[in-house]
Amino acid sequence: MVEVTLENVSKYFGQVRAADDISLKVREGELFFLLGPSGCGKTTTLRLVAGFYKPDKGKIYFNGEVINDIPPNKRNVGMVFQNYALWPHMTVYDNIVYGLKVRGISSSLRVKKAKEVLRVVKMEEYTTRYPNQLSGGQQQRIALARALVIEPHVLLLDEPLSNLDAKLRLETREEIKRIQKDLKITTIYVTHDQSEALSMADRIAIMNEGRIEQVGGPREIYSSPANRFVAGFIGETNFLTGKVEELQEAQGLLIVKTRSGEEVYAKFYKQGLSLSEEVMCSIRPEDVRILDEATKGGGGRNIFEAKIQSLSYYGYIEHYLLSALGVELKVTNTNPRDTRYKEGDSVFFTFDPGDVDLFPLK
Repeated sequence: MVEVTLENVSKYFGQVRAADDISLKVREGELFFLLGPSGCGKTTTLRLVAGFYKPDKGKIYFNGEVINDIPPNKRNVGMVFQNYALWPHMTVYDNIVYGLKVRGISSSLRVKKAKEVLRVVKMEEYTTRYPNQLSGGQQQRIALARALVIEPHVLLLDEPLSNLDAKLRLETREEIKRIQKDLKITTIYVTHDQSEALSMADRIAIMNEGRIEQVGGPREIYSSPANRFVAGFIGETNFLTGKVEELQEAQGLLIVKTRSGEEVYAKFYKQGLSLSEEVMCSIRPEDVRILDEATKGGGGRNIFEAKIQSLSYYGYIEHYLLSALGVELKVTNTNPRDTRYKEGDSVFFTFDPGDVDLFPLK
């Protein structure tokens, strides 16, 4: 297994910094995601690791060895492209063993390795078919098999599921995760799909404008975003702008007076927030609770009145849009069976101070 390290790596295209001083470490056998919006530098970073691009600054290491000057064909890296890049005039078998032929592997060993990798991706009976005779999901598996058959030290996946429909994406996620864990290959996976990354990754690097904003496990990034960009990009959130009105350090709380005039209690932050400082409050929709009749107007921290603008029912959850606190507040109810609310109703809602993330506005 291989540990991949990027140390202050930058890549420029004219005046554009596609990768801007990137430093990260991908552990041996890890399923590591590069996640971010289109144009943030994730594919550029992947191609730097593959060797298709050479860094303008910084170093890339495999197990402590600098590989900046090693060409792609000498890095023993397997890559799955977004469009799969299968040879249309070759059978499944010939597509898979193409890389082995280039490496001079004997015919008998090619047959053995192809059988093994086809078993891994559960495509044994498709060896004589051509790519245009396969579904999108089957083509994706063959592209993965072709990358795996060379027994790469590092596997690189560039938006491999973007061409699949929603149901097939869910099924194929589990297959890729299973195969990666079974083979214990160090894997770097590029996507802009948050649910894909959160459900599959060991760790995730959130990228924005060529930079790394945060690296961590899925739960850590979702529940403790490092900044406003991460909070807004990962999942859904509600943003409220205000000023720090009061510090209650003994109680572990502070009070933010929002622009609409209400006071929001949040957990006390020790990283230097001061009185009158402008801040952004982030509150996840699932952390907002609509109150029962018995507790409406009963006082307490973070209890507010609102009007339901819209309600969308999805069976297992329902989404509310509330007019409150000077914004349109999103609420997710994860137990909608007994709901009795409708559009236009006036309700009270609450959220815990500990569920409010604060970020300096500047």
